Amino acid sequence: MKATSLALAASVLALSACAPGLQATPEAYAATDTVFEGWLRFSGEEFQLNARQDQVLQPLARPCLSGALPRDLQRQARQDLNGQRVRITGQNRAWSDDLPGRRIDQQGSNIRNECGAAFVILADRIVPIA
Repeated sequence: MKATSLALAASVLALSACAPGLQATPEAYAATDTVFEGWLRFSGEEFQLNARQDQVLQPLARPCLSGALPRDLQRQARQDLNGQRVRITGQNRAWSDDLPGRRIDQQGSNIRNECGAAFVILADRIVPIA
């Protein structure tokens, strides 16, 4: 009986690892936050915020949070802040795979949620942290 239970548990874990859907949200961030701190990387029209510096050095390190500033601010931030430790202020929005075009428009910047978290950041401001 124990062997059957262990085999069943292993099968469920293996299947859940392959299932599509949302990834884990970094423990450093909560869906109720309006200020986020971490290490910033850009991909396409969105940014990815990582809780640890070593994650910025890895290609699409997860868990992370996706988000964007309005288009012109996003483009400037990409030039000035890539790879830096930052403080982001803004609102968050729940993510759903049912969104039209599987994206959220943040005033001209498309957030595609490459991090796969349960929510994304609609940023108003990003400043470097010394």
